[in-house]
Amino acid sequence: MLNIKNFLSKILFILISIIVGLVICETALRVIHKFSYNYDIEMWKYAKKLKIKDENPKIGHTHIKNKSENLQGVEISINNYGQRDINLNNSIIQNYDRSFLILGSSVALGWGVEQKDTFTNILNKISEEDKKNWIFINGGIGNYNTERYVNNYLENWKELEFSDIIIHFFVNDTEVIKESKTNFFTTHTHLGVIIWKLVNTYKSSFSKDNLDDYYKKRYKEDYEGFKTTLLELERLKNHCKNENIKCHIILMPDIHQLNPYNLKFINEKISIVSKKLNFLFLDLLNVFENVDEKKIWNKYQDPHPNGYAHNLMAKEIYNYLTK
Repeated sequence: MLNIKNFLSKILFILISIIVGLVICETALRVIHKFSYNYDIEMWKYAKKLKIKDENPKIGHTHIKNKSENLQGVEISINNYGQRDINLNNSIIQNYDRSFLILGSSVALGWGVEQKDTFTNILNKISEEDKKNWIFINGGIGNYNTERYVNNYLENWKELEFSDIIIHFFVNDTEVIKESKTNFFTTHTHLGVIIWKLVNTYKSSFSKDNLDDYYKKRYKEDYEGFKTTLLELERLKNHCKNENIKCHIILMPDIHQLNPYNLKFINEKISIVSKKLNFLFLDLLNVFENVDEKKIWNKYQDPHPNGYAHNLMAKEIYNYLTK
């Protein structure tokens, strides 16, 4: 009987020690992350504080309306339609000669970039200075692909009467996005997020694919995500044709490595897709190809475009629209 008590006491001691150790680690991480930004933690906060699960699996999630949070050192303010922009209605839109809705992912959203420095905001400023009565609205949402932003637009935003839809197409927009499996640990703790990241990094280290191979698979004609992308773009084309809306695809390159840039097969493919759909097309690779990629990264190990890159984008897009 005494041996059993000793055994249970040891087990209890071990469990308490583990719990105390976890609490100390979690507390330390939260203190560290309060004074320095960790990309994965900031993205985790973004998902917890500004996103809400959508009933439509083809949308996945949307932004929580009328909410603001400070993420990666910048304020992200969401309007009444779930966009990072001013509050909207058709009366506001109809005050402008041309109105552009930007669809896209976290690159279009302007992750890590002050709202005033996002390319949509710069486009508003340039057009105002040029005496053009235009408005650009930022509809970018993090962790979106083509299927998600087309379905979100058609289900939630099509009542807004824009003259133009601009798809800010990033090279990974053909990816199939699978819902991440979560648990209490990864949902509620910094330590869970860090461990999850380390495990996934370790797993990916065994992958034989480099970046080029990774993308080549995602642009094969029989890849599920590429087929879905074509179907969704066709749906958007039909809607825009019926509503007399101009559609544009603006292709944003991957800025992990720009010189040499080995993903030009994507540019060729999306250019062909745009022509088939009768979408207007702009390739932003010309702007970035000879730029030192580290000068346009948002932060170390976070190759989202920074404010300087957004400025380059805005000027090129404006030149394209005014031709």
